Amino acid sequence: MLSHRHNWPALAIPLLPCILAIGSTTDLPSATYRSAVSEVRISFFATDENNLSVETVNKEDFAVVDDELVVRKFRSFSHSNETALDLVAVLDASESVASRFPAGMQDVLQMISQGQPGSDDSVSVLSFRGIQPAIICSGDCRDSAAAGRLLALQAAGTTPLFDTLVFAADFIAHRRTAGVKPVLILFSDGDDTVSRASAGDALEAVIASNALLYAVDLGNPENPSNGGRILQQMSEATGGRYFHEGGANVLKAVIEDLHASYVVTYQLPNRRVGFHSLRILPTHNLNLRFHCRNGYSYENIR
Repeated sequence: MLSHRHNWPALAIPLLPCILAIGSTTDLPSATYRSAVSEVRISFFATDENNLSVETVNKEDFAVVDDELVVRKFRSFSHSNETALDLVAVLDASESVASRFPAGMQDVLQMISQGQPGSDDSVSVLSFRGIQPAIICSGDCRDSAAAGRLLALQAAGTTPLFDTLVFAADFIAHRRTAGVKPVLILFSDGDDTVSRASAGDALEAVIASNALLYAVDLGNPENPSNGGRILQQMSEATGGRYFHEGGANVLKAVIEDLHASYVVTYQLPNRRVGFHSLRILPTHNLNLRFHCRNGYSYENIR
């Protein structure tokens, strides 16, 4: 697996498996989790005014807002302890990204080359266009044959983005290993033209896989689209990040974010059944931005 000598983060989850609550609005639903426990556990990292990861955070630097109740008293606060990364890059090869597809492909190739020696088993590349996604490589992404398959791709056809995210989430869920953090890095413009799954279905699947989603927008930066907003909403809902440029540096950002991650736990503020929104706000340095999943759902199971 892709390893690093520093600690890696646990994902922002309560103590039981999570389920997404689908809303009826046109926007993406909030990421929510079902839990009957009395303790909430959140993994998060912070970025500064330059959008760079902040390595040192103290528990006095932030407060959790749980369902509009401010939480400052924590049961525990520590660096997260995951030590490896399972990386799945997902490349949009549909007609809608034709103008920026070569740049996206080069970003994926560079990302593969940046991996740690001996870590090929933790890197996979998927692509999608037409009806269904394709696995370009998995465990052999540095081989010349894999590079050849990637370089042979041409942008064409329809865009099954949401179906592909469901497929990628299932792919990564079947690779789950204790102590290994799954991360999906999506290169796309966020538009979908043919999927059977909805945006909510796709987000639910990613959350259920326990993966962080990092989205690199391949759309026109001078003409922001609804697809870009969907990418931003989905990535932030999982505790990941959204980029409109700089895709070649996304792996560096992933590693820095995870190395700089913390885990905080606190007593459930109230036992109101249903959705509890989550935010982490700075208390001293207002330039800090905290990244975590945006809620959980409490069920009083007897």
